[in-house]
Amino acid sequence: MDTPFSNPRARSPAIQDLTDEQWHRIVPLLPEMKDHGPRRGRPCIDIRCVVNSVLWVLHTGKPWHAMPDRYAPYQTAHRYYLRWKNSGVLANIALTLFDTDAMLARPITRRSDPRTV
Repeated sequence: MDTPFSNPRARSPAIQDLTDEQWHRIVPLLPEMKDHGPRRGRPCIDIRCVVNSVLWVLHTGKPWHAMPDRYAPYQTAHRYYLRWKNSGVLANIALTLFDTDAMLARPITRRSDPRTV
């Protein structure tokens, strides 16, 4: 099944943020949403904004630093992307939202290394 994430021809610059229904379906998958009691230090980031940020990059195929200002800082979104990809959370999100983990079959890599092997 092709999703906007697995089929590069289906990519377009317009993407909708998660609906409330989609958000409620993936909240249990996010370790950050579990209550850990009172916290100190930096204020917590809006995890829904981070999820929308990651999905925007995966959908558009654009670099992290090109995210529109309405999304999370690109460094934060990228850090969560790596954490969720390595822990399997991102695959679970894809399965929950799109009934497939095909979006993970196309890792985002941008290499400009001109070296030859």
